[in-house]
Amino acid sequence: MEQEPHNADDRDRRIPGRERLQAGEVDLTGSVQQPEVLADVIFDAITEAGGVGEKIPDWGARVIARELANRIPVPGNLHHFATTGSVEHVGLARELAIHAQFGNVQTRELADLLGLYLIKQPAGRAGRSADTLTPVEQGLRQHGAPFWAFLQLTDIDTTSKELLERFDDLHIGSYESITAIAEELTEIGEFTQAIEEVESRLGFEGFAEIDQDRLERTVRVTWDIVEFNGKLHVFMR
Repeated sequence: MEQEPHNADDRDRRIPGRERLQAGEVDLTGSVQQPEVLADVIFDAITEAGGVGEKIPDWGARVIARELANRIPVPGNLHHFATTGSVEHVGLARELAIHAQFGNVQTRELADLLGLYLIKQPAGRAGRSADTLTPVEQGLRQHGAPFWAFLQLTDIDTTSKELLERFDDLHIGSYESITAIAEELTEIGEFTQAIEEVESRLGFEGFAEIDQDRLERTVRVTWDIVEFNGKLHVFMR
């Protein structure tokens, strides 16, 4: 039911009472659009954490989730976490992966910060006993960021009891760049050296170049690669 404000001339008189917020108050349900307030609170949270995702305060993590959830038209795991504080690692990891893949630089940074925070959190609501760790939680505790990236692979059965063994079988490593992956996992180094030797012998130094775009496409179709927190986490297909 609508409630009339004390000031009959208040332009907010048509806004239901449940949607009226005091100055600086944050609506975590997404019912009220308040981009400036969310931006200010997120800035405060990141500042308090010194820019370190693992140190983001609980209230800051939920506000980041609210901001990201507002960019997705259908309520999902981010919306649920923002409103309840309840953690469902797999759903959150995969929803954040969408933001990381299609969002702008700021969106990807927020997704990384929230991911780093969530890695350290228990599943479900806060306060759940640590002696009931799920395989997902065990993997996050043992492997951290690479396992978070692993959860984003949609063809992985995250309910399997062999989940940690599956990770060990598939995870190749974490790298700084596509070039680093190619240099370690392919014979591109030997190929480049062979080209340089031929160029030198024939007097055509610098004429031949590696097609870097094609090399990256080859790498990406050969392995599953998940970018998270500035690293490329590589898995067998």
